[in-house]
Amino acid sequence: MFLRMRYLLMSSGLAAVLFLSCGIDLWSQSGDSLRPSMQSLKSIEYTQQNSGARDELVSYAELVSLINSCRAYSKGLSVLPQFREPILTRGETGVAVFRKVSPSVVLVIMANFKNDKVSETMLGTGAILDSSGYVLTNWHVVSGYQSGIIFLKPANGTEPPENSAYGLRLIAVNKQADLALVKIEKPPVGLVGVKLGDIASVQVAQDIHIIGHPHGKLWSYSTGVVSQIRDNYDWKYEDGSEHSAKVLQMQTAINPGNSGGPVLDNNGNVLGLVAMSEDGQNLDYAIAIDVIKDFVIRSMAASRRGPDAKTQSPGSTRSVGHTTGGLSVTKTAYPDFVVYTVRDGKGAPVEVVAELPDGAVLIGTKPNAFGGLGEWSYTMGGKTFTVKSEGTDPELITAAGT
Repeated sequence: MFLRMRYLLMSSGLAAVLFLSCGIDLWSQSGDSLRPSMQSLKSIEYTQQNSGARDELVSYAELVSLINSCRAYSKGLSVLPQFREPILTRGETGVAVFRKVSPSVVLVIMANFKNDKVSETMLGTGAILDSSGYVLTNWHVVSGYQSGIIFLKPANGTEPPENSAYGLRLIAVNKQADLALVKIEKPPVGLVGVKLGDIASVQVAQDIHIIGHPHGKLWSYSTGVVSQIRDNYDWKYEDGSEHSAKVLQMQTAINPGNSGGPVLDNNGNVLGLVAMSEDGQNLDYAIAIDVIKDFVIRSMAASRRGPDAKTQSPGSTRSVGHTTGGLSVTKTAYPDFVVYTVRDGKGAPVEVVAELPDGAVLIGTKPNAFGGLGEWSYTMGGKTFTVKSEGTDPELITAAGT
């Protein structure tokens, strides 16, 4: 029999309107005259042509990924000021566990988009597994969302370092056990992974410690006890998805936003991963460590893969034109934005500019060896974000000027 559970995610809608004057001159900071302004790109006389792969320097899917990551990042910035280093009053053990493990706990923000705006966001927790950037979280944290980013815990202060977020890639999921493995696209140096414990060491009534983001209260600590270990436990979420796994039944304080947070013993070893709670029963559950270990080992051994579904390119119209300075410009009009691909007289790429209906603008420069562009800026609502990318996917997202 399946019990209906509630997600331990924090959700919120965002309906901010994005504004940017289309007349802003978009010359490079170096004064490179090769880069035309948005105004000049729009004033060129274009001639329609048949589609050609040569001019698709950056694919539609890659542009959508960059745009959506920046929008998710913008939403993430709104919750960061809520973070304050917690004052721990549970004794020396709790303090030691939090200080040891909290740097390995991350903030995961997922988002969906509609009509050029963030329509839905979810906030969850994840646990870093190793220095290469693998992160463990729940299936229901990432399932059904178009884009996601990861914030690391700040060493000091009230916000993650330099307000930077990292792009993530989905590696593997186990829907039945409600587990997901993601990877930070370009992890920073110095990541420390959590240590996975052993199910044989879990005892009913033992003390446990939990770190997560309940109701957006970032990197919060709570404690409790293991009430029981349940084999082949069945549950169902509000969306109708059915799940089954060995779980730890717990008595502790967990809330939306705790999903994906590690359950720890007194030595800071992971015993489980927070998943759900039973409404009105004061019962909370975490996926047991032996299930986690099996999933992680299998997933890391498998070939690295991308998201389950790629964004399909919609129909588009393509036209070409030239600037007075001799640059060739390909204008590709998709239903949701217009892209200008600028090349020099020899056909070498100079930049890619995408303009959205709400006036937001994405600009890519610095072509790289992977066929993409190494640096992007995204301006919306008067704010500019910078995206670094050594490949074609967003890797590090930072507020301009930080």
